[in-house]
Amino acid sequence: MGHMGLDFSRCRTTPFAHQKIGIEALCSNPFFFLTDEMGAGKSKQVIDAAQFLYEQGVIDRVLIVAPASVRSVWYDQELGELQKHLWTPSIVGEFHAKTRQWTYGDNRPLMTWFVTNYEFIRSKNRLNQLLPFCTYKTLLVLDESAYVKSHDSAQTKACKQLRERCGRVVLLNGTPIAHSPLDLFSQGNILSPTILNCKYITYFKAYYAVEEPVRGAGGHVIERHGRAVKTITGWRHLDEIQRRFAPYTLRRLKKDCLDLPPVLPPITYTVPLDENTWTMYTSMRDDLVVWLSDETVVTAQQAAVKVLRLAQLTSGFLGGVEAAFPEDNHHITSSIIPDGHGGTQPADTHAEYAQGKTQELYNTKEVSREKLDFVLNLYRELLAADPNLKVIVWCRFVPELKRLIREMQYSQYDCGFIYGGQNKAEREAALRLLDPRTAPKGPVFFVGTYGTGSLGINLTAAHTVINMSYDYSYWKFLQSAARVDRPGQVSPVSIIDIVATGPTGQATIDKHIVKLRRQRADVAEYTTAAWVLALREE
Repeated sequence: MGHMGLDFSRCRTTPFAHQKIGIEALCSNPFFFLTDEMGAGKSKQVIDAAQFLYEQGVIDRVLIVAPASVRSVWYDQELGELQKHLWTPSIVGEFHAKTRQWTYGDNRPLMTWFVTNYEFIRSKNRLNQLLPFCTYKTLLVLDESAYVKSHDSAQTKACKQLRERCGRVVLLNGTPIAHSPLDLFSQGNILSPTILNCKYITYFKAYYAVEEPVRGAGGHVIERHGRAVKTITGWRHLDEIQRRFAPYTLRRLKKDCLDLPPVLPPITYTVPLDENTWTMYTSMRDDLVVWLSDETVVTAQQAAVKVLRLAQLTSGFLGGVEAAFPEDNHHITSSIIPDGHGGTQPADTHAEYAQGKTQELYNTKEVSREKLDFVLNLYRELLAADPNLKVIVWCRFVPELKRLIREMQYSQYDCGFIYGGQNKAEREAALRLLDPRTAPKGPVFFVGTYGTGSLGINLTAAHTVINMSYDYSYWKFLQSAARVDRPGQVSPVSIIDIVATGPTGQATIDKHIVKLRRQRADVAEYTTAAWVLALREE
């Protein structure tokens, strides 16, 4: 029994000690922020707590909102989190284009669970269909709650409406401050307006943010509509934010609460570009430095998009990046794209737009294959040492991923893959290759794009991870690593970073990005001046 009299022996899998504390906290608080590190079992804690609350008569239904790529992680009738942890007779429904449902147990009455995704409920018509489901006895669960950090996005507004009707709410987020303390404004107000006691974003910035005017190349203050353009340069009163959230927040790190095999220090393999590729790279880099230095106003977002072209070239491709991320849209950064409804969303949740269909539509051109050949040879060497090797390769660009898949299939290796735009059956078949419950004997080669393939899934049948190219977002990097470093892992995890260099070892953009990631920095936040300095040092 727990401190609240909860009978944990009823749980399908016995909770760890830290999970029992989390379950009790979720049962005790009508709004709660569970921010345990990815892999520490946040979904299990919510599912167990909800069933205890149901048996106590506090709730009668649960509404789970997750990113599109994570919806099946909850709903899947064979491998989903609900199927894994339910003990109460339940009916589980999926609110999407085609509504489906399944039941667990035969007894009546049935507890009701509904699973949907942020992208789907941005539509007012769909939201209006969902709102009647919500009552004071509904528990609202917002998984990966960074998806509601933008206070004016359509999906945040939709979730606020759901929250207003639901009696209880839980936010799940392994990286609650992925970019800045500004991320906490909307998340806190969705939990409860009483936490921050700050209704408007302007008030939040005025009290907590340090803002300074943006200056052009000549040192003059940039203005728009007669007002100085300002940027946040720092934060203050952070101890007060921490104090306000503390009673309603739990965060535990895996290393402090789980006895997992270690994640070994990352190994870096350098891959020299040939002379032709290096000539293209240096020409593009030098032009970029001139452009960044001479422009009167170059935003960090525009600089990041331009730099992305260099990263794409180190992977052997040209073209498509600027078509996918048009410069003249100031809402766009490397980690955010328009949601089509007046707001924004993390880019890789819409990867078929940002990386797949749009890139290919604008004639991405293959120019070299240095990294590709290196990874293929590395895989052969690793496989010779371990005939049962299961390896994951993360790619930043869909054309890069598709070329790697073609090469593996040509070599008659089995290959699973996840990226935006693929059909559901293909995705689910891939996930089963590295889920420890369904993984086959023998080798598995698994390829995914950051974000699309790395959110909320269990890939612990593998313990070797190769980063072939790099997303800017530190949050996505953490997510991809957490797919293998989580409960169920039985072997030390090896991380391999592939870094392109010049023909004689000269630095490239790969080196800068890997360095920043190991410093836990978010490349998407890099300033224009910082990019210029980094590129000039190559």
